[in-house]
Amino acid sequence: MKQVILRPANIYAANVKNIFTIYFIATILLLGGCGKSSDKPLQNSGEGTLTSKDDATVATDWYKLQLHLVLRSNPAVANLGASRMFAYSGIALFEAARFERDVSQSLQTSLYQMPVMPATEKNKTYSWVIAANAAMAGITRNLFPALTTAFSASVDSLEKIYRDKFTASMGADIVTRSEAFGDSIAARIINWSGTDLYNHSNDPYTIPVFAGAWIRTPPAFAAAATPYAGNCRTFLYINATGTTGAPPFAYAENPSSDFYKMVNNVYQASKSLTADQKNIALFWNDVGAGTGYTPTGHCISIITQILDSTHASLAAAGIAYAKTGIALWDASIVCWRSKYLYNQIRPVSFVQQHIESPWLPLLTTPAHPEYPAAHAFITSSIMEVMGSMFGDNYGFTDHTYDFRNYPARSYTSFEQASNECGQSRLYGGIHYQPSIDSGHVAGQFIGRAVAALRLSE
Repeated sequence: MKQVILRPANIYAANVKNIFTIYFIATILLLGGCGKSSDKPLQNSGEGTLTSKDDATVATDWYKLQLHLVLRSNPAVANLGASRMFAYSGIALFEAARFERDVSQSLQTSLYQMPVMPATEKNKTYSWVIAANAAMAGITRNLFPALTTAFSASVDSLEKIYRDKFTASMGADIVTRSEAFGDSIAARIINWSGTDLYNHSNDPYTIPVFAGAWIRTPPAFAAAATPYAGNCRTFLYINATGTTGAPPFAYAENPSSDFYKMVNNVYQASKSLTADQKNIALFWNDVGAGTGYTPTGHCISIITQILDSTHASLAAAGIAYAKTGIALWDASIVCWRSKYLYNQIRPVSFVQQHIESPWLPLLTTPAHPEYPAAHAFITSSIMEVMGSMFGDNYGFTDHTYDFRNYPARSYTSFEQASNECGQSRLYGGIHYQPSIDSGHVAGQFIGRAVAALRLSE
């Protein structure tokens, strides 16, 4: 097994005070970048050798910036909004840079209702780094959920650094042509994204009333989060309808019932957590302004660390971010469709009503129904894709939250990481074990379908 020690993806995690600081950080990121890639072919990728003359720095820099914007947004960015940006970014990145490989094939042939992408001019020279730079800038500007003036300035700054660098080395004509191509990719994808029904995901919602139904949870008792996310368009047609199977146990309040035992398992676990179990719960919490990158953002951080550590090519990064973006979005939609179909009560509500009235879990309960467990579901889909690209037994150490002084965590495989992520929700007191197990299996199913996509002709 190959063990990789990663460097943290949160280069932007420090409190940036002004545009000059952002420009300085971005300049440091670019030193030595954009040279010839030295990565090895990805294992089991099904895409051939993913080496190219350009390295992945332009891609990882943009995702680091997106993660920084998510982390520093106050109020915190909604999970689905961040996921949507990451997902469309991956597709835009791949489409803008895919011509670097002669055997590449547009995602338009694989994704549901995706429009035909713009074509390049024949016999003209392009910089695929600049095309990717322009596409990522366009997606970030348009799809980041809360782009403030300061955030917009940081986007402009990073885009300008690449533009200036390549104008000096390649000439203005090539840069202008490449930038126009990247802009056209972003524009078409942004237009397509506008029809995915995301704008209706948080429409007014009436909580159904029945025995064991989800109710608002303490301490904020917030309204249901994105109750209509399940209606959003998926990327793969096979995920356009359907849900997970129903929860395994019928609601019951009798202490001898399977349902009561399931809830009591969460309650009892909360009373005897080890230090490591608490650390696991907090490490995968991923929410809050200035606290976390969102659950999907944590996975994006891991991917970014791996691409940096392996000195990946732009071609490899394009496929990695595109496939993981497709997986995380489809998993989110199917998960939320299932959540609001079954509307299962959260542990904190049942425990307070029937076991111990003042009890609160270690983690704050999210404002949506319990089943299935979303972090287990979505993370498993992403880790399945990563395993298909880097190998099932690829070891790594995750430094995502070094800046919070959380000890880095090491894994012998992507599967181990996804399992730990799922169990973190039991330790945190916000999910039942069957919900975690169901989410894990369903996420793997979606991840395998995405991994099977062929992006080479």
